[in-house]
Amino acid sequence: MKKTADWPARREAALALLRRLREIDQRVGVKNSRIAFDVALLFYEGSAAVPPTALSVDQIAALTGYSGPTVRLVLKRLMEGETVATSRRVGKTQLYEMTAKGRIGFDDYVNAVLAFNAAPL
Repeated sequence: MKKTADWPARREAALALLRRLREIDQRVGVKNSRIAFDVALLFYEGSAAVPPTALSVDQIAALTGYSGPTVRLVLKRLMEGETVATSRRVGKTQLYEMTAKGRIGFDDYVNAVLAFNAAPL
């Protein structure tokens, strides 16, 4: 990226955005874990559907490429943070979906990015 006269201002704005996103990470429960963010993002993308998208561990593993044990560990952390909750069972398969708290947190991510892009530099 070419550094222009507004580079210091853009850098400061970008750093402020990163700090804001880190605060959201803490509140949403992903705690700066890229894997947790990837998994939660799957739920967020499907949360606008009616009914919201509910996913199994196997589906999440197939969509992300992470192993089943890794997905289970991440789901446990996301459930502790009240970002994801159990939804329902289909046979022996447990499905999970994003909570209202999780949707609000990810809405905050989107709003922070949109505000950053709209900010005059």
